[in-house]
Formats: sequence, C-alpha cells, structure tokens
Amino acid sequence: MINALSDAAKKLDAARLIRTGLAIVLCVVVLIILRTAFRRFKKRSALADDLRKLHIFTNGYRLIKVFVILAAVLAVLQINGINISLFVYAVGALAVVAALAIKDSLQDVFASITIMLDSFFKVGDAVEYEGRDGIVVGFTMRSTKIECIDDRSVLVVANRNISRIRRLTHLVDIDLPLPYEEPRERVFAVLTDIARQIAALDGVESCELKGTQDFGASAILYKLRFFCEPADRPDIRRAALRTVQDGLAAAGIVIPYTQVDIHTK
Repeated sequence: MINALSDAAKKLDAARLIRTGLAIVLCVVVLIILRTAFRRFKKRSALADDLRKLHIFTNGYRLIKVFVILAAVLAVLQINGINISLFVYAVGALAVVAALAIKDSLQDVFASITIMLDSFFKVGDAVEYEGRDGIVVGFTMRSTKIECIDDRSVLVVANRNISRIRRLTHLVDIDLPLPYEEPRERVFAVLTDIARQIAALDGVESCELKGTQDFGASAILYKLRFFCEPADRPDIRRAALRTVQDGLAAAGIVIPYTQVDIHTK
C-alpha cells in the first residue's frame, strides 16, 4: 500500500514537472515569436521613418511581454498546487486602485496613442488652442508643447484635451464690410485689384476675391481669401489689411461704421 502511494506520488510529481516544463517552454516560445515580430516591424518602421507607430508598438510589446511572463508564473504556481486566487484578487484590487489614482495620466496616454495613430498632428504643425495659434514643438505620451506665434510663449497641454486643439490650414479669410451705396461692379473691380496686390506680398501663396459673403444691417460683407504658412499668418494678415486699407483709400471707398444719431429739441 505504501509502495503504491509512493509510486502515485512520483507519477504525480512527474506530471507536475512535465506540465511546469510545458508552461515554461510555451512562455519562451511566445516571447520568441513576439520578439521576432517586433524586430521585423521595427525594421520596417525605421525604413519608413514612422517613429510614432514604432513608439506605440514598443510600449505595447513591453506590456505584452510582462503579461505573458506573469501569466506563465501564475500557471506554474497553479500547476504545483499553490492557490493563486487570493493573489489574483489582490492584484486586481491594486490595479483598480492604481487606475483610479492615475486616471488623468491614463487618459493622457490613451489620447497620445490616438493622436499618433490618427496622425492628428505632429511636431512642426500649426494648431489653435483656446483662441491662441501656435506651433507644436514637443510631444510626449502625456502632454503636447505649443509655442504661441504671437509672443513665443510655450503652452503645455495635457493630451486628454485633444478635442480642444484644432490644426490650422494655410487658408486665411478677410471679411470686408463696404457701403451699400457703392456700385457692385466698382467694388468688385477694386477688390480684385487689391487681391492681386495681396498675392504679390512675400509669403502669400495666392489670393482671390470670393465675392459677396453677407448682407449686413449697414454694409455688404465681401470676402477675400489668401493662403500662407500658418506660422507667418499674423504678420502677413497685418500686411494684407494694410494693402486693403490703402487700396480702398485710393479708390475713395470708406469702410462704414456704426453711428448713433441724437436728436434734440
């Protein structure tokens, strides 16, 4: 009887040893496959100069590797008769507490992944944040640095606020209120000439008169549109407005303004 129990124990130990070895081998195989796949992707990304996706997949690879190793350790413990239920519950509780503690940081990380995968913007792009135009000069997994065009101050924006960031284009509109009394043909001729002068300014790619934009209470609104680098927009817009002002003055057209008539007895 004792010999039978001893043989059964030996068989059980052998079975556990085999299962333990299989779990370890499986873990090693999975890690090798992951490493091989990652190295191939890393090589392709380097050739394509796609550093943003490489950054994401590097962090993802590291996270998956830790998960695989942890799963293998838990499997080995379970195979050898060690109850891991309490350990799993403890880890789960700690994970929940940690997630709540770093909720904002996690939102920033997930937002940064969205920014990079969707190519929403990159370093060097012109963006607008809370009414201020700037150039993206830095980007991390948690924040984006924006250098304001007007005063060169630097804003540090948490990536979770991505919905409040707007990427700027080369398009700039100027809406001009002009008197109803001016004939349409004359206004169009003057504004077309002004558009040609704006197009000749340094840094302006093109400019055109779009036409009548709206009919206001005391003036007709006309739209001029030009294109330039977003970083040069403030200076070029001021130069364009000077050109408009000079052109209207030369043509004898006065920009209307709100007037209040006071009648006394």
